[in-house]
Amino acid sequence: MFHLGMWRERMRNALTEIAEGGEQKTVPPSVDEVNQVNDAELANGIGTPLADAAARCDHLLSEIAELYVKLGERPIRWNESKTTTVAVLRNSYTHPRLHIYQYLVENGETEKARKLFEEAVADMKAAQAPDFVMGVVLYNLATVRAQEGRKDDALDLLREAIAHRPDARANAAADSDFGDLREDPRFVELTKA
Repeated sequence: MFHLGMWRERMRNALTEIAEGGEQKTVPPSVDEVNQVNDAELANGIGTPLADAAARCDHLLSEIAELYVKLGERPIRWNESKTTTVAVLRNSYTHPRLHIYQYLVENGETEKARKLFEEAVADMKAAQAPDFVMGVVLYNLATVRAQEGRKDDALDLLREAIAHRPDARANAAADSDFGDLREDPRFVELTKA
């Protein structure tokens, strides 16, 4: 929760800068710097009570929602996200679900973890989410289906993810989460550059 709060704080700050009409100075760490920044922040968060981190995280989410309602769809500099809609959905919807999924799997609750990604796809379809976000949630569910041994479903989901987000093709080719599916000729063909 502390980690999510730090990312939400960055998002809130960037949206505030945009709302105030000034230059957006708050940007996330580059993809190459993310792990180093996360590790340093987590070290600083040691000892933060879970209830405090959760309350802060919830409060920041409400601030992000208010700012997004005020701003609507605007350009933003947020790594791969180029619009406020995509940045907010990634920051406050898909990112937390990745960590919740990992937690559930690590604690033997694979059924709950699987449902989390299934619900994400349903939620984002219902919300008519932008292509980038649809690609993310479809890709995540494709990895789950591959791990379950449901190759046809995994390939269908991956094909759909690539249609929304073409860069998913290269990511999938190198992603060990696809396990044995990576040997399947259909997967190899689908992920060819």
